Amino acid sequence: MSDLIAPHLNAIRAQGLSPLTIAKRERLLRCLARELPHGIDEASTEELQEWLGRKGWATKTRETYWCHMVGFYRWAVGGRRPKMDWDPTEDILRPKPKRRLPRVASDDQLRLCLDVCAHPVRLAVVLAGGVGMRAGEIALAQREDFTERRAIILGKGDKMRAVPIPAEVWAEVEPMPPGPLILRHGQPVTADWVTDTCAAAFDRIGQPRLTIHWFRGAYATRLRRSGVDTLAISRLLGHASVATTQLYVQLDDEDLAVAVRRLPGLRDAAGQKGTGPAEV
Repeated sequence: MSDLIAPHLNAIRAQGLSPLTIAKRERLLRCLARELPHGIDEASTEELQEWLGRKGWATKTRETYWCHMVGFYRWAVGGRRPKMDWDPTEDILRPKPKRRLPRVASDDQLRLCLDVCAHPVRLAVVLAGGVGMRAGEIALAQREDFTERRAIILGKGDKMRAVPIPAEVWAEVEPMPPGPLILRHGQPVTADWVTDTCAAAFDRIGQPRLTIHWFRGAYATRLRRSGVDTLAISRLLGHASVATTQLYVQLDDEDLAVAVRRLPGLRDAAGQKGTGPAEV
């Protein structure tokens, strides 16, 4: 096992990276240390590229792993006292996931899960679909974070946001005891546990492709259909970029038709500018 993993984790912890990011970085590095022929300290570019190119992973997964690998090796060769002589990831290009349609839970899927899923899966659906929380945010959620008016959500990079909550979400959370909203054997859960537990429950009710993250997309889509501005949705979701928010919103032909029906008539629009004909 590499002697560099622990000091690297301490360094990014001091840098202020979130506990979730640190945990994922550690899992990836320890996996590389086990599976690479000579560990991560003496890994070659070819070995890392072969590991990253194994079959069965989505491009987005490869991109995530690439980011963790690059973060580690850039730290190792940087500073006044480098820990390594060279960066084996320097010539490995970043995987580029193709732009895809939003993955959004349908209204029928939302109703089904609310009707048949039991705690804690039902609560996770309420939090993802009702206030747009990620799996990691659900795992960290405390009863004290919620009031009748808003939820304080600890998001990526330890960034906090305040989100107004609907009455039906408050009705679910209000009677819960202090402490973590979701426990397993009396202990807090992880983001992976929330994701895997929900996926297994969805599979049992005939929704094998559904994930808890799709309900976050449903939250964004329902807001947009209600006329909420994309910038506001971006803030509610905790996105750094509106471009990211647009990937979560799924509007169908009927949504577009409704938008066009709201458009003022041509004469109405022209009449707002003045009573006479425009000069050309």
